[in-house]
Amino acid sequence: MFRFQRLTTALFCFCTALLTTGCGDGAPPIGLVTGKVTYKGKPVSAATISFMPSNGRPSWGITDAEGNYKLHWDEDHDGAEVDHHRITIAFVPGSPGEEAALATGKAVIPADRKEIIARFGNFETSSLQREVKPGTQVIDLVLD
Repeated sequence: MFRFQRLTTALFCFCTALLTTGCGDGAPPIGLVTGKVTYKGKPVSAATISFMPSNGRPSWGITDAEGNYKLHWDEDHDGAEVDHHRITIAFVPGSPGEEAALATGKAVIPADRKEIIARFGNFETSSLQREVKPGTQVIDLVLD
C-alpha cells in the first residue's frame, strides 16, 4: 500500500510538472505585430520591414499593395520578440530581371524609395524604433 501511494504521488508530480511547463518550443515571448507603412500619406508597397530587438533575432514582414504587413519571427511563429526594436525598411527585387538590373546599375529606383532607403535602410542609422509588447498589436509606420 505504501509503495502504491509513493507511485501515485510521483505520477501526480510528474503530470503537474508537464502541465505547468508546456512543450517549450524554444521561442522567446512574442507579440503579434501587424501594421501599415506610409510615406507622405501613401502606402509603401513591396517593402521588407525588419524589427531588430535589443537582444535576440530579428523579425520581418513584407508590405502588400496597401502598405500592410505582418511580422514573422520564424517559419513557425508570427510576431516579434517582446522588447525594444530598431526598425529598417528595404526593397528587395521582385524578379530575377529586377535583380539583374540592380546589379548592373540599369535599374531606375524611384526617388521616394531612395529617400526611404537612405533614412531607414540601416539598423545603425534608422530613427524608427518601437516597443513590442505581449499580445496582439498594430504598429503603423508613418515615414513622413
